[in-house]
Amino acid sequence: MFRSFAEAFVAAAFGLLPAISLTHLARAALAGPVAAGTLWKCLALVAAGFAFSHLLHMHATGYAHGIEFAFRRDLRARILRHLGLLPLGWHNKESSGRMRTLVAEDATKIHTIIAHLGPDLGMAVGVPLLGLIYLFTQSWLFALVMLAWIIATLIFFVLTNTVTNTGLAADFMDAEKDLTASTVELSDGIATVKAFGNDGAQYGRFEEALSRYTGLSYEFMKTTGTPAAILMALLSPAAMLLPLGVGGFFLIRAGLIEPVILVPFVLVGISLTTGLSNVTSIMYLLMQGRDAAARIQEVLDEPELEEPALAHPIERSTAGGVELRFEEVSFRYGKDGALALNGVTATIPAGTVTAVVGPSGSGKSTLVRLLARFWDTDGGVVRVGGQDVRDIATTDLLSTVGIVLQEGGIINDTVRANICLSKPSASQAEVERAAQAALIHDRILELPQGYDTVSGNEGAHLSGGEAQRVALARVFLADSPVILLDEATAQADPHSERHIQEALANLSRGRTVVVIAHRLATVQDVDQILVLDGGRLVEAGTHAQLVQAGGTYQQMWEAQQ
Repeated sequence: MFRSFAEAFVAAAFGLLPAISLTHLARAALAGPVAAGTLWKCLALVAAGFAFSHLLHMHATGYAHGIEFAFRRDLRARILRHLGLLPLGWHNKESSGRMRTLVAEDATKIHTIIAHLGPDLGMAVGVPLLGLIYLFTQSWLFALVMLAWIIATLIFFVLTNTVTNTGLAADFMDAEKDLTASTVELSDGIATVKAFGNDGAQYGRFEEALSRYTGLSYEFMKTTGTPAAILMALLSPAAMLLPLGVGGFFLIRAGLIEPVILVPFVLVGISLTTGLSNVTSIMYLLMQGRDAAARIQEVLDEPELEEPALAHPIERSTAGGVELRFEEVSFRYGKDGALALNGVTATIPAGTVTAVVGPSGSGKSTLVRLLARFWDTDGGVVRVGGQDVRDIATTDLLSTVGIVLQEGGIINDTVRANICLSKPSASQAEVERAAQAALIHDRILELPQGYDTVSGNEGAHLSGGEAQRVALARVFLADSPVILLDEATAQADPHSERHIQEALANLSRGRTVVVIAHRLATVQDVDQILVLDGGRLVEAGTHAQLVQAGGTYQQMWEAQQ
């Protein structure tokens, strides 16, 4: 930005050459006949001035754009690297829409600051500064008239902007963001809104956001746009003729300047403020860029997941699987939030299947996700293979723990690419073996391009149960000794559920499996059931033991039966 500013400043200096040359030529003509050599020399300087000024300014602008493109690419890569280093739990509370806006739109809004501010500011400073210096050498009195006009115009703009625009720009941009969010919310839920014929209530938030945005748009244009428009009019070349004509007339009439002085003042004076006009016209874009930069910085300031200074290896059982332990674990969402988990202590032996059950909001998902270090605990220790998860390298932990969430996690790519997310170097034979183990291989072969069929929103449709089996194939391919399942059959129809249960039975052999279950009938035969209620572990045991105990589990079982 400094280099483009300096180059544009030099371009402004070259822009004075035509005025200087023509002034010299005018003076020479008044003194007598002009020699051919002098004429051609002056014309050459005029051409050189125009050419070098234009080329340098264009080069400065092009150079700044090239830097901005590279910066935007690096910034997006930096954002994505940082997002990859944030705790997995951070992504739970942030919408993908906000991340898309951050990477795709906010990174672009910084364009004006880097690509235009340097060269435009260089001209905005160079042209009036160097121009006025030159004009002061011709007539300090006439130059003062021009300077007074410029200063008075800028003071008018600052005063009107300060009085009428206190906090208005921030309110306008907040309204713009709110309108965007409500539009996305409305479009996402349009099917539900129309299905229940509840248009009025659901459109309320959108209409309110639109009304606020429209009102602030008008106010912004009246209070900020009007002074800006007046400023640009007063600084235009046509307006600059006013102080030139009036000032020149009275100064010549008073005998304070010679008429020939009008030549440099007209040539230079009318363009003194062109650079300032350019900066004024991009002020809103500069404000947008500053606002976008603040949002990007807010995300970049989010603390990354701390890696251990000395990573400890995970102990694996010779019988298969890894032991998991919770030792007085407490956790809350946010500094002031209520405890989601409170003093939970439990052991999950290696190679066993454990179900975590409880009423909604009891802390089931939170407990299980702490094993994959979605967050760090506020109290107590979570151990995987005998090691505190905070002492395990993230790559080692996530290669040890395979996660299958309710939504499956299908991306817009080929089925093969979806399965290979857990092992990008996997061969086709390995991918097919994993799919066969997950009982999804035959269904994949029925797709138009088999494993090369694009799945997700833009390609072949996979049902909820089929998507879950693709996710299970991903876990089979990773061969993780620990499997975390968050109600893996929640979105499956009875036919798919049977296949998923069979696949899970294959997957659980020789591994430690922790499953969050809402339908208790699906976990009757597991080795251990942990019952949570209000963030506390209230019961633990087998299905038979817990039914006989007559506690929370027995009440949930009877209610479901």
